[in-house]
Order: sequence, then C-alpha cells, then structure tokens
Amino acid sequence: MSPARYIGRVGGLAVALGVGSAVLTGHGLASAESSSAGPESTSGSAASAQGSAESQGSAESPGSAGSVTAEAGAAGADSGVSGADDESVVEDDDAEASDEVTDELADEAGASGSGGSGSSGVDDADVVGDVDDDVDPAEVPAADVVEGLEESSTAGAPAGPAPTAEGVVTVSAVAPVVGEDATASNATVSLVSGVLDSFAGDGPVAPASTPLELMLAAAARRDFLGGIFGNPITVDPILDFVDGVIYGDVNGMDSNGDALIYTITKDPDAGGKVRLNADGMFSFLPDLSVVDSGGVEQFTVMVSEYSTLVKLLAQIPLLGALVEPMVLALQQMPLIGGLLQPLIGYRVFAPIDVNVGELVPEGAPVAFTTMVTSYDGVQISTNFFPASGLMEGETAATVFNGPGLGADGNTDPTSVLTTGDSAVGILTLREAGYNYVSWDPRGEGASGGFLQLDNPFFEGRDVQHIIDWLATRPEARLDAPGDPAMGMVGGSYGGGIQLVVAGIDNRVEAIVPGIAWNSLNQSIYPTADFKTAWALLLGLDLVTAGARINSQIYPALIQGAIFGFINESQQALLSSSGPTVLVDAITAATLLIQGTHDGLFPLNQSIINAGLLDANDIPVDVIWYCGGHGVCLNPVNAAQKTTILDSTLNWLDKYVNGNELVPTVPRFQWFDQNSGLQTSDLLPSDPAFYGAPFVTTGVGGSLLLEPLCCGGSGPQLKVLEVLGAAGLLIAPALAAPARDAINIAIPGPPLLTQMVGPPKLSFTYSGVGTSRHIFAQLVDDQTDLVLGNLITPVPVELDGQSHTVEIDLESIAYRMAPSDSLTLQIVGATSAYADATQWGFINVSDVELALPTVAGAGAVAGAVAGAAEELLVVA
Repeated sequence: MSPARYIGRVGGLAVALGVGSAVLTGHGLASAESSSAGPESTSGSAASAQGSAESQGSAESPGSAGSVTAEAGAAGADSGVSGADDESVVEDDDAEASDEVTDELADEAGASGSGGSGSSGVDDADVVGDVDDDVDPAEVPAADVVEGLEESSTAGAPAGPAPTAEGVVTVSAVAPVVGEDATASNATVSLVSGVLDSFAGDGPVAPASTPLELMLAAAARRDFLGGIFGNPITVDPILDFVDGVIYGDVNGMDSNGDALIYTITKDPDAGGKVRLNADGMFSFLPDLSVVDSGGVEQFTVMVSEYSTLVKLLAQIPLLGALVEPMVLALQQMPLIGGLLQPLIGYRVFAPIDVNVGELVPEGAPVAFTTMVTSYDGVQISTNFFPASGLMEGETAATVFNGPGLGADGNTDPTSVLTTGDSAVGILTLREAGYNYVSWDPRGEGASGGFLQLDNPFFEGRDVQHIIDWLATRPEARLDAPGDPAMGMVGGSYGGGIQLVVAGIDNRVEAIVPGIAWNSLNQSIYPTADFKTAWALLLGLDLVTAGARINSQIYPALIQGAIFGFINESQQALLSSSGPTVLVDAITAATLLIQGTHDGLFPLNQSIINAGLLDANDIPVDVIWYCGGHGVCLNPVNAAQKTTILDSTLNWLDKYVNGNELVPTVPRFQWFDQNSGLQTSDLLPSDPAFYGAPFVTTGVGGSLLLEPLCCGGSGPQLKVLEVLGAAGLLIAPALAAPARDAINIAIPGPPLLTQMVGPPKLSFTYSGVGTSRHIFAQLVDDQTDLVLGNLITPVPVELDGQSHTVEIDLESIAYRMAPSDSLTLQIVGATSAYADATQWGFINVSDVELALPTVAGAGAVAGAVAGAAEELLVVA
C-alpha cells in the first residue's frame, strides 16, 4: 500500500496508529472479491470485517468474525497446499441427508463462538503509583479489534458436518435446510407450486402481481430446485506445514458459478488465531499448549454464495454498501439464513480441524500464539514466528514488532511492509534470518488490562516481560542468560513503544521507530492548541477497535474538540505516555523513520529524538519519506520502500548481529516534494546541517477571526481523489489553501536550493477577541498544495495591545528552483484545529519568514542529485 493511500490506521488510519480501515468502514461486516487461485493467493487481499490502514495492520483477534470472498472454485487442488488423500473424503448421498439434517439442527441449537483469553488476575487499577489515578477499574465491554482479515464472534453460529479422522471435511450436496427452515421453506414451495407446474389444478397459476410476491416465487423456485439438485457448495479443506507455519485452504467450490464468501463463525477452540484471505486460503497459529501437546484445534468457516441478486442490490448508490454486510449477517442466522438462502445465496458451515501433532514434525520450530503474564497478572497475547529455515536445536536473533494503535499484533506471514510502509513485516524479517514476535498491546485485542498509551509503567513493562519470556524459548539466540539477541521495529504506536522499551531496558540492541513521537503533548497539543481533527480520528479508531482504555482519554478528546484546550491532569496523562525524557536513557542504536506528510507526529518529533540520541553518542540515522499519518498528495518515488527495507535490514544486521561489513550510508536521507532522494552526512538536528536562511518579508494585513466557515484552511478535499468517499474522514485533518488569508509571496532563490527543516516565522500583531491562536501554512504555488498538508498554530494574545511572536513552523522537505514560488498564508481558522472559541479581529504587520537551507555544497549536490533522481522516476 502506497503512503498516499495510508492513513497512519484511520483503516486501514491501518491503516499508522492503525489510523486505518477500522475507522473508515466502521463495525459492519465487509468482504472482498478475488478471482485469484493457486499458491499466489496466499498473499492475496485480506478482507476486513467490523471495521481496518496503515495499515496498515494486519492481525486477527480471537472472538471475532471475518469474511472474505473468492470466485467459486478458484482455490482448488492446484493450490499447492497438500492435504489429506481422496480416501479420507466422505461422500454423502441422499440416503444420509436426513441424518445430516438432524445433526445440523442439533449443532445449530447449541453452537456458540469461542473468544480468546484476555482476562487477568490483577487489574491495572491495582498498581500503586502516580499513574494509578489514570486507570479505569470499571468493567468495560471488550469488543474485538478488527484489522485486515479479522474475525468477529457470532454466538449461536451453526456447526457443519463432522470432520473425518483425517481432518478433511466434505459438505453434503443436499441443501442444508433444517428444522424450522425446512418447514417454512416447504410451505413456501407449496404456495407457489402452481407457478412451477403448469399442469396443477385447472391450469397455470397467474404470475405474482407484486415485487414481494415475485421475490417469494423466485425464492420458492430456487429452493425447489435446490431440493432436487442439492446445495451447490462443497468444501474440502486442505492443510499443510510450510517453513514453520501452518497454512490451509478451505477449498470451497460452487457449482452455480457464484463467488464465495468465507466467514469465520467460530474461533479456534484453544485460543489459536486464523488469518483468512479472499480465496479461502489461511494461515493458522495454534496455541502454544496445543503445540506442546501435539493436539487439535478446531474453528468453523461459513462458506456462502455471493448471489446475483445480492450483486445487483449492491449496485444501489449509497445503500448498496450495506447490502453485503446485511446478507452475511442473515446467512449466519441458523433459521432465517436457511430459509432465505435460495434468495440471498446458499451457505454451509465447515468445521476445520488443525491436527498439530500430525502436521508439525516433532521438535520442529513452529509459529504459535500464547499468553505472557505481565508484572501485574495481565495476560498479553503474544505471537511467535521462527526464522525461515530454522531447524530443531538451532537459534536465531529475534525482532519485536509492535502494532499501530487499535491494531492487534501482526500475524500475516506474507507481510513485507506494515503500518504505512514504515515498518518491515514478518516475511521480510524471517527471510533475513530473524525470529519474529508481535503482540496485542494492553487493553486491545486478546490482551487484558487497560490501554495507557505506551506508558513505560504499563505497556513498557509488558514488553519487558515478553523479553523475559523470549529468553526461555529454545529458538532464541541469547547474548547472556535472560538476555536475547534482539531488535525492534514498528510504526506509530508500535514506534513509540520501541523508544519507551529501549529507554527502560538495555537488552534491546537496535530499534527502528517508524512515524513515532517524542512528546504526545507537543504532538497533539502544540502551543497549547488541541489538534482536533487528529484527536477525533484517534478516538474513533479506539472505539471501532473496541479498546479498553484509561478513563481519562475520552473526556480529554471531547473537551479538546469542543474548547480547544485540555486541563493539567489530561496534559499529565499525555506527558506520561511515550518516550519524552526516556530518550536520554536509550542505549540502542536507533534508525528514525518519519513521514513528510505526517499531521499527527510531524518531522520535528524526529529532529528532537535525533538530537537527544546524537548528543549522547548513540548511533542514530534518520529517513524522511512521503507518508506518515496523513495522505501524500505529491508524487511518490517507488524507491521509498526499497530505501526503508534495505536501511532497516542493514541497521538490524549491523547492531543486532554485529556484522561489521554492513555498508555505510548517509546519516540522513529524505525525499523532497518531487520524490527526489536527497542525502547528507549530517542530521537535521545538527546546526551544521543548515546554511544561511532564505528570508522573505511582507507587510501583513487584517483578519476577522471566527470558527471555520468562511474560507479558512481545510478540509483538503483532494484526498477524495486518492481514497474516494473514505477520504471524507481524514480530509479535515489535512490543511488546504485558504480563501481568507494574509498572503505573503515567496519567490524562488537565485539557485536551486534544498529547503529542509523548520521555517521560522515572526510578526507583530494586535487585536481583540477570544481566539488564542491563528495559523500559518506554506502553499506550493506550482501544485496548489500546502507543504506536507501541515499547518502550524501560532499563539496570540488578543488584548488590544501590540505584541511580537516568533515561532518555528512545521518542518518541510522542499527542493526550490528559481522559477518556483511559495505563498505564506496566515489564517484565522482551520479544520485541523477547529473549536468554537475562535472569535475576534487581528491586525498583522512586519512579517518575516526564514526558510531553512542545506549548508554549503550539500545544497547544490543534493539539488543536482534530486534532479537526476526525478528524471529517473519520470523515465
């Protein structure tokens, strides 16, 4: 997924924070269609259920249900996944139908979904300390986190026919109509049998005269034919163990030629995790207890038709998007689903047995999931994947990967990049020779406790206990007893936890925080102005994820959104969450990856972290790429992904494996607005990096200040061209050229110049009113885009007196030619910081803007390299 389509998981925000599909699509069930087949489909599209960007996320939670669609028959015996032989398949015939119907009715009457473990013996509220007041000890309903192909539990979901001893399930060709379904269906057939038989009674029955009667007649005809020809769906699951991971294929086929939707209706009964894709292919993580015992785990998949009628109804504007989720819900209902299946599509329920003892050779390293007990008894759901090719008795270094906010730990064995392309995935790391560990953070997914926003006293200690647990695993290479050889990767929330853990535990040897932060206060509440749009997206992300969180978080979001400020207690909560002063204690080599279009954690956050680490002589490099929490509307260089992948793997190889032969790269790499790759041996936190500023002055002007309504900055509706209607959620968080503004023209410099870092703005003003801030942004006149889609709040005091203000704007990465021009806009309101208190009048004068330049030859060389890179990209 390109950074332009990533929303830091507002849905994929996947999307980093997870700011991704959970927020974009809400709680409704969803599905994706695919016609792919064969082994390639293992890495095919994942359909989201109940909600995810970034996003990019990509794990499933026990106790949830997910659904995916595939063309019937696409995943067949040629999938490349070996399974049971033909002799183990049970062929059902009409003579067996009555017994099967009786069994299914009994199953439907007593079936129920199973949820994953997430309870703990000790609540966060029991912890003693200054942060105890932040904990909500109340019972909070635990909704299941949804990201990528996640599943939502469905109590009462019917079970399918019993599997054979070999674990292969064959569903009877007889239509699975049972109990009341059969009675109601037969009654319907009787009512309209005359329509089907022209010789009944005195002659043909007249066609139904209303749409409803026509639909009932169609349903009856199809039900009648189904009774003759049988249920068109057959299921023949296949399982295999490949390179340390259990894979499978539901292997559904439909003789009608309809697309098939795969929905997990009952989760693994021992706590395992399933990741299902659009073709019915899946990967399976058994619970560690089942691995140790060589036992069996079972889960149930509903295989249902995506009928022609449903396809037609799905084309209805606006309402069409609701059709498929409603149909999936109906198909899962034991009685109504059976009655309506001739109309909305047939379905069968296939219980799938995963016999770990038979699939996994004794002693072979295998991917699994388990619960790790934290310091306070809270259970943290943890996933483990062995390094690719790891054999019994061998060990490897391990890389931890924390997910974005609202996301479960990544379990996608095919993932290359995650969380807005800021973090390497499971496939990449395993093939590089690392074990892989992910987890559901406290308060999310299958883990217990209450979310505390990467607080070192909570989430930080949770990860320390996972490190302790890892040190006991036979697959883990140790530097010393209790000290595994390890590094960490991850983006957004998963980037912040790296800085926290490395700040409290020196067993971590290298970290690669992607789109992370230094201070949540500075990020969400810069210059004491609440970042309304982004905070609301974060809140929505947590709600849709069903996160169980500190009780102070939601009130802070609501107060900040209405009034534009938060109180001291709420600020203290932000200050205690994330790294802040802990960065000074980090000893791990750190590669910082930040997005030039990140409205939540902007570039300045990486400059602060880099400066602190560099001052302590800790190895630190920086990469800026076009992405982050937001949407990159500039051209994107395909080399971004390669740069992030190669740089991350080299960093881990050098500082985790101790490989001295790793090639040296420039300490700072960045992509400008034209997608050109620039480099420097100096960090953007180093004063020597900067040359003489490029200064522009302006007279100023006057502004009427009022809440956003009459031409302020944002929302940026161009995002709809990238994300479609889903972009409406994030558009208010992105700055756009304002109609009502004080405009200061900035002509191009005499020579091609790299403008990198924070511009400095100063002006004199006077005014009256209740507004506490006005705002400043830079508009690229060539593209009519605000640089980075970012706007900076400027604090003002409207007491009628004259004041002078000087402030750093959000950092930029801009290559400026003599023919280019920018416009500085000073505006009175923006959708990114919207609140109801912005009223008044202000007069601005003596405006001066100093754009930062790259020092000396670096500016010229970087510019030339950028031009060459751009030519290559265009070519």
